[in-house]
Formats: sequence, C-alpha cells, structure tokens
Amino acid sequence: MAPLRVQAAHYVRDLPEVKHVGLFGALWHRRNAQLEGFDDCVFVDAEAYLSEGATWNIGFYDGQQVIWPNAEVLPGVTMRLLQQVHDASALGPVNIADLPRMEAAFATNTAIGVRAITAINEVEFPGEHPVLRTLRKEYEEIPTEAL
Repeated sequence: MAPLRVQAAHYVRDLPEVKHVGLFGALWHRRNAQLEGFDDCVFVDAEAYLSEGATWNIGFYDGQQVIWPNAEVLPGVTMRLLQQVHDASALGPVNIADLPRMEAAFATNTAIGVRAITAINEVEFPGEHPVLRTLRKEYEEIPTEAL
C-alpha cells in the first residue's frame, strides 16, 4: 500500500473513544487536505498535539520505541494488538514541534495494517524503515481467533 502524505488539521472528534457514524467533521477535514494535495489529515488539538487520523490511528518511532499519542482517540484494533506484541511501545504526548526528531511515522487500522506516513505537513519521513517491517511482521504473526 502506498505511503500517506498527511496534513495536520485542528479538530477533535466528538466522543473520540467511541466508534460511531458521526464522521462528517473527520471526512470534511480529509477532503480539505486532499484539496491541498495531501492524501489525508491527522488531527491536532489547540496546543498542536496529535491524536489520530480521520479513520486510523497514528504511531511514531523515535529511534528507541514506538510512541502512540496519549490523546483521546478511538483505540483501534490494530493499534491495540501492536501495543500488546511490540515490547518497545509507549503512550506519550506528540506535538507538531516533536516531528523532526521522529525517525518514522505510520498509520494503522484493520484495512491497512501498518502504512508508512512519508509527510506530515512539511516534515518528511522515510517510506520504509526497519521498525515498519518489524511492526508489519509482528502484526501478521498474531494468531487469529476462530469465531
């Protein structure tokens, strides 16, 4: 799957921790980002702390560990599974000002697994990084459960 280029959008979803069909605001911000030449958007609050994408969670690699924003988000299945299997994971604040020190950024959800993010606004990240290969492998090796 092709990497994403995303634009930061000042937005916090209504009841972000609850999965619901109220996606108008999220999709409106996605469309605005697309009109600006980006693939999607990532939400930031009034102090520029990142939370999540329109329909995906976001994670970062700082060279030591995977950092998941500790903002109010819909805790996606893929994100929760990766937090369980990837030992070097932590919740923490991630501000727009922190992005230049991150080695990699990625999006997760059940439809895309782990997808590289190559840009957030003007900050660029590699399309491939060893941590992304590791996360994909760990995700694929999670045993399935029979229904």
